[in-house]
Amino acid sequence: MPPLFDEIVHKALSNELRRAILVSLAKKEKYLTEIATEIKKKPQTIDFHLAILEEIGLIQSDWREGKKYYSLKDKRIVEFLKQGRVIPAEFRPKPPHEIVLDMWDDMKKRLDRLEEKIDKLSKK
Repeated sequence: MPPLFDEIVHKALSNELRRAILVSLAKKEKYLTEIATEIKKKPQTIDFHLAILEEIGLIQSDWREGKKYYSLKDKRIVEFLKQGRVIPAEFRPKPPHEIVLDMWDDMKKRLDRLEEKIDKLSKK
């Protein structure tokens, strides 16, 4: 698997709610309301996380009888979750203040590079 894909999967699995959804689906396939009721979260919240899990290929969905049923693509993911393996720190969600600080550092670097280019152009 490419490193970027590993990073995406680790970030997805670092969220406790997504982990709970995967464990729920390990028992049997379910539709949105069943998952939301079991996990005790609003259907809109569960729908958001289901979309992420489906996008990265951990789950699949199928419309039947007017309901969208979700299931695991590969049950081996549950074994990974049961092992209680720690998600590496670099894949865990950062607190908002750290995200802002990282963004600020990135913006500063970009502005510095832009300033260097302008200086070079003005010297010509």
